[in-house]
Amino acid sequence: MNEEDGKIKMEFIYSETCPDCPPAKEAVERIKEDYEDLDVEYIKAKDRADIINKYDITHVPTIVINEKVEFVETLTEEKLRNRLEEIRNG
Repeated sequence: MNEEDGKIKMEFIYSETCPDCPPAKEAVERIKEDYEDLDVEYIKAKDRADIINKYDITHVPTIVINEKVEFVETLTEEKLRNRLEEIRNG
């Protein structure tokens, strides 16, 4: 969790042409409803070279949680929920 505000910060990096991105985004949207402490930012890869370089992103979707790359290309709702619980519980 972010020490400053108690939030979990998620960056969802995607491309509009990526076939795996829409279902991953849907999973994030479902999860977001259950986590008041989750702050999600959606980032188009082509618009943010700084983010691509910062995290060395080569594939999308990429899920970054609290500035750490957690998921690349494949994402299941279950795995994301499990990881968020691990982060919450320290």
